[in-house]
Amino acid sequence: MPGQGDRTERIPLLRKLGPLLITSRAIPDQYVDSVRMRHLDSWARQSFVMVPAGVLVALALVFQQPHALEHGLFLLCLGALVFAYGANLVIAQRWLSSPDQLATMGSTRRWLFIARLTLGIFWAIYLNLVMRSGAPHVATLIVGVEVALVASTVIGGPMTYAFAVWWPLTLGTLASVAYHSPAGSLPIVVCVVIYTLYTLYSILSLNARMIERTLTMLRLEHTNETIRILLRDFEESASDWLWETDAQLCLKHVSPRFAEVAHRPLESMQGKLIDVLFGSAASDSVASQARFLACLEARLPMRDIVVPVQVGPERRWWSLTGKPIFDGPNGDFSGYRGVGSDVTASHQSREHIAFLATHDMLTGLANRVEFNAAVATMLAGLKNSAGAALLTLDLDAFKAVNDVYGHSMGDRVLRAVAHRMRATIRDRDVVARLGGDEFSLLLDTGDEAEVAAVAERIIDRVARPFKFDGVTIEIGTSVGIAIAPRDGATPEELYKNSDSALYRAKAAGRGTWRIFDPRLDRNLRDDPTLQRELRDAVANGGLVVEFQPIIALRSRRVVGVEALVGWHHPERGPIPSETFIAIAEQNGLIGAIGTFVLSEAIDLVRQLPDGCRVCVNISPVQLRDARLVRDVASLLDDAEIDPSSIEFEITESSMLENDGRSHENLRALRLLGCRTALDDFGAGYSSLAKLYDIPFDRLKIGRRFIADLESDAANGPVVRAIIDLAHALDLDVTAEGVSNDVQADLLNEYGCDEAQGPEFFVPLSKEQLLQQLERFFHKTGLAEPDPGRMSAQAPLEEASGSPLDPRA
Repeated sequence: MPGQGDRTERIPLLRKLGPLLITSRAIPDQYVDSVRMRHLDSWARQSFVMVPAGVLVALALVFQQPHALEHGLFLLCLGALVFAYGANLVIAQRWLSSPDQLATMGSTRRWLFIARLTLGIFWAIYLNLVMRSGAPHVATLIVGVEVALVASTVIGGPMTYAFAVWWPLTLGTLASVAYHSPAGSLPIVVCVVIYTLYTLYSILSLNARMIERTLTMLRLEHTNETIRILLRDFEESASDWLWETDAQLCLKHVSPRFAEVAHRPLESMQGKLIDVLFGSAASDSVASQARFLACLEARLPMRDIVVPVQVGPERRWWSLTGKPIFDGPNGDFSGYRGVGSDVTASHQSREHIAFLATHDMLTGLANRVEFNAAVATMLAGLKNSAGAALLTLDLDAFKAVNDVYGHSMGDRVLRAVAHRMRATIRDRDVVARLGGDEFSLLLDTGDEAEVAAVAERIIDRVARPFKFDGVTIEIGTSVGIAIAPRDGATPEELYKNSDSALYRAKAAGRGTWRIFDPRLDRNLRDDPTLQRELRDAVANGGLVVEFQPIIALRSRRVVGVEALVGWHHPERGPIPSETFIAIAEQNGLIGAIGTFVLSEAIDLVRQLPDGCRVCVNISPVQLRDARLVRDVASLLDDAEIDPSSIEFEITESSMLENDGRSHENLRALRLLGCRTALDDFGAGYSSLAKLYDIPFDRLKIGRRFIADLESDAANGPVVRAIIDLAHALDLDVTAEGVSNDVQADLLNEYGCDEAQGPEFFVPLSKEQLLQQLERFFHKTGLAEPDPGRMSAQAPLEEASGSPLDPRA
């Protein structure tokens, strides 16, 4: 408001004196009665000292002037003073003994004001009478008494009761000094006036401080009461509890909730905190317990330290928070105060989550992440050990269990196999399920005889029949063994070499084991006889091409097939593709094999509906061949097919080649109209820069990521990230090695476009593939599928339309 500021400017003195003029009107409403009651209590207690002192002073003045007793007015005033003091004393006594002070507060204040006012008036009259009747030398004594009485009003209680005595006593003192003192009393009058004004200031100041102090005390009491109520409610209703110790760390003020959680009587919760919590089980071997004990010993605060405690026969986990209390001028330690809570459920939940992150959900064995960490740790400590062994196991005839009895029975078999494997090893050894029916063991020994004995034991145990609900199932296992550090100094080398040994075990008739022998692998590739036999196989049609269909995950339609070349040696059995491809690359045969596979792929394209592509793998050596694009263009022209129906898959290792010919050929294939795909993404060689530089249409996720997708919590986010990355680069995504419907559903949920693997189709010959697909379409590719004749191996349900719908 405009005028308000001007008025404030004109009365700065009142603004400064404001804190001295605090009255009950400046007190919050909720505290007015409490403040008045506290002030009455203060005055009443002072009365028991003030009343006798005042009566004695009045009587002393009588003895100073004994002839004054002859005057009736003098005696009347003395009697009135004694009566007023007695009234003050009676009022004080009744107030302090009142059972309901709030109800009597109003009348007490009125009577007290009257009694105090009466006391001041009669003291003024009484002093003037003494001054008038006394000798001149008595005047100085009377003035001193008057000054003392005026000063005593400062401690006479709150402002209302102090003023009731002060103003009549002040007027009487000034009158007696002015009219009855000897000549020359002006300095005395001035001194009395100054001292009287100072007394007034003191009354106002004391009143302000008294109200402030009382309000502070009331607020503090209210806060303390609120805290007590909250603590009581906390202890009665919350799951947490309070604990407190003395300087010797012995419990005190144990809450009922604490005793209830500890399952002990309240009276037994005595003694040292450590003994009550841990008893004889206190030990530094448990990290959290040791940290708790260290904090107590060092007098440090602690927060949410989770310690194990034994509650009866049960092991529980408590979270303890506390802080040390230091009291006294020297800051002496007086104990701890804190809060505790039972966090057994959440602790067990965290332990379970941590267990799932490192273990296979189906079997409870270590998963790939945990096993890889164990292998890395083992290799890091080989200098201080006698070696170690990595065993790779693959179940024989397990796929038939899933095909005949379903995945539920297959899961039961896997759990039983895991149980038998655990029973064959020591506690310090590690067994893991890597995915599907693949297992690995890490043995803390490099002794071949001991490792072979474990392998024999495992083969024997797994070969024993399994019986479930009257069904007898018989399977077997083959084991490949690599000894560290002899057979590898890195996890990758050990895995590779144990896999090679596993292959030889399977080739030897299954149900057996083999230890990795580097001479066997080297001889296999360097064997001149095998090189010659491969040349004959290429020339005389000894190689075969099988085709594995690729499924659109959303519609479950076949949208393509991958051409896979194989060689079944008439004497040695199946030769791994990586082995004979390496031989072909070393001996100049890879071009002929590539032409053979591409010719078979083109022949199949002509028998498939439009829009269904055939994927062909290109080796790094082929990709560097200057004749590659010319040969592909010639084959496509002769066949008169759409080039986009052929998709070339390039492995990640090819991307490492900095040869300009490789990149030039890849771009030239795309200019022909062919599609390109990056195969086995995630094997460890991928480069984002390459994905930007080299034109790809598709990215294929390696089977290692898919193998334990449903059981390894770490794989899901990785696979999802790969899919999102590919889509961000405008690439389609195909997942390899999908072996069950859970993996397929997860991939579909992650947004993966396509998948291939045993869940849908195993590799088939051209004739088998066409027979499978002929059930769903005529040669025109437009016939309705026949649900009654669907293959269990090819779940291609579709409500209508061709399963090879080119729009898929």
